[in-house]
Amino acid sequence: MDDALNGPPAPFEPKTRPTSPAAMLHASNLVTYASLACGLVAVGAAVWYRNAPMAGLAMALSVVADTFDGRFARRFERTAVERQFGAQLDSLADAVCSGLVPVAVLGSIALTPAPIVARAAWGVAALFYVIAVVTRLGFYNLVSDDDAFIGLPAPVGALAVATLLLFPAGAVAAAVVLIVCGALMLAPFRIMRPKGWRLLVFVAWALAVVAAHASRLLGS
Repeated sequence: MDDALNGPPAPFEPKTRPTSPAAMLHASNLVTYASLACGLVAVGAAVWYRNAPMAGLAMALSVVADTFDGRFARRFERTAVERQFGAQLDSLADAVCSGLVPVAVLGSIALTPAPIVARAAWGVAALFYVIAVVTRLGFYNLVSDDDAFIGLPAPVGALAVATLLLFPAGAVAAAVVLIVCGALMLAPFRIMRPKGWRLLVFVAWALAVVAAHASRLLGS
């Protein structure tokens, strides 16, 4: 649903303006869509089956996909419109996979059972986290630095939640993780972009979480 009665302003000339949303479906965005699919699997595993290993594995795979979706997209020949759409799609996918998915997963697993006070505290923490994610992503769309991120990237929060699922965490621990990650997303510090060894360390963390959850699934 549009957030304004008249819709967003047209950013493109008539000759280059997309004719429909379906016209923007492009193979260069397949990895971004794969990240969304993993997020959906994570929510389903948590909500329907209370399956923490499957949810954590899917969340970590979503982060891996998000890490490489830009590199994958750049392998395709794209118009300026398709490149701009890819950037917007990436932020929207992050809002879902790094914002709503971690909250839905933790809410389904960490709050069963939990006293009413813990649930209330959890609700406040969850709202703060989601606000922090979308605020950080909106800021990133306006203020981009080629060398560093300002504030904690949203996918790091999702990976932290996937890591938390390796342990028997309750509502309090889940709320603390969300509050800390949300605060770091809003903080004005710079984090160097993951290139070279930094990229290897981050991907190794994500793959280690995938392997740990997969091991739990195979052992169950």
